[in-house]
Amino acid sequence: MLLYDDVKKLFPDAKGIYLPGYTFLVVSNSTSMRMEKGLYVPFGDKIDLFKSIEMGAIASLWPNSEQVPSFVPNHFPLFMVEDVYLAYVDLQENYKQNYNQEKWEIMTKFIYINEPEKHQTVENGSAMKQKREKGGE
Repeated sequence: MLLYDDVKKLFPDAKGIYLPGYTFLVVSNSTSMRMEKGLYVPFGDKIDLFKSIEMGAIASLWPNSEQVPSFVPNHFPLFMVEDVYLAYVDLQENYKQNYNQEKWEIMTKFIYINEPEKHQTVENGSAMKQKREKGGE
């Protein structure tokens, strides 16, 4: 599992409450799906911090060049970064290097959505590309 403390080590400039021991089940840039105990990564076509909180995110990366929205509660930590996408890549690489399935029963899912019809999921260190078919399962 990706721990709050691991993210804090990579991105020490943070705003909001300190949550030692918290784990992230999902890391995603999409607000179109539930992200219980998620870390929101705001990049791509639709950036909606408010919706991420509504969908279950408990923290977010945030560009330090942007003003923090006034609606963000103090109990929702923001990890301030130079470039959100590069921070996401660094976080993903760090996670793959430091965690393996034998150590944890449940792994954090990294989900990156770049188009409405396509998405890429990185789970357990391997990339799987899936294309959704219309009329789905």
